[in-house]
Amino acid sequence: MCKNKILILAYPGSGKTYLAENYKNVADLEFQHFRWDYGEYKNLSLEQLKGKKDIRTEKPNWLENFYEYIMKTFDKYPIISVPMSTSIIKILDKISSSGGGIRILFAIPNPEAFMDLLEIYKQRGNSDEFIKSRKEDFYKFYEITQKSNFEKVFINKGEHLSDAILKLKINLESGKGYKNYF
Repeated sequence: MCKNKILILAYPGSGKTYLAENYKNVADLEFQHFRWDYGEYKNLSLEQLKGKKDIRTEKPNWLENFYEYIMKTFDKYPIISVPMSTSIIKILDKISSSGGGIRILFAIPNPEAFMDLLEIYKQRGNSDEFIKSRKEDFYKFYEITQKSNFEKVFINKGEHLSDAILKLKINLESGKGYKNYF
């Protein structure tokens, strides 16, 4: 089992995938396919599926299944990034009290850096619904992050998640990590 485990809840578009593609001690875990059944549309790319409320139905017990997947992934990867979402926030107390000594870190852009993310969403092919949702919920998540008792790091304009993490002296090992994108 990995020691010095860190769970990073990072705002969409901030660089979770980059971490997993460039650092071998990082896993980037997406929960979309744990949570949603996309039926006949399941072959669309993850970015196209995000925010598509009209083509999905919620799977039972998905949050517990994702929690178990996170905990199992810590067996191989000491750093796990997940998208910041209100549903994931619901399991943080369970994760922090699991006895595994997991450090929980919120990572979100400062408001002046958020506008850059809107362009990133368009470039990677996110749906209009997803982009609209991010515009509507950014300040809610920014406020949640500020009020949280968990550790936090703010990503400044021109920075990415990896820059913010390196400022915290978190060890990132060069190489290819893991992404669970189905």
